[in-house]
Amino acid sequence: MNQLVKLILIGILILSFLKMPYFFYRLSSYAMFAGFGWLAYDAFQRRDHLDVKIFAVMAILYNPFFHIPFPHFLWLIINTLVIIGLIINLLFSEENPYDNFTKKDDC
Repeated sequence: MNQLVKLILIGILILSFLKMPYFFYRLSSYAMFAGFGWLAYDAFQRRDHLDVKIFAVMAILYNPFFHIPFPHFLWLIINTLVIIGLIINLLFSEENPYDNFTKKDDC
């Protein structure tokens, strides 16, 4: 499921480089906020603190309620870095991280 969410987010970010109507960018900000929120929640469930922090910052960055007024060229750089980061995270993530799930405080 997480791989699918990451692929959808990558696709939305790639489409944002094209000339799209304003409605697409508003709708994509909701989708990005929800996607990164889901990934942060799932990382929290897996107790992966680094991923929680990264995905929470991405959810705040792409939140549709309080828009961060970056210039267009800076958004292009940010989107490029996020695409590269998501691809790296997608390549190095485990297929099913819940197989050997044990709580760290159960020791």
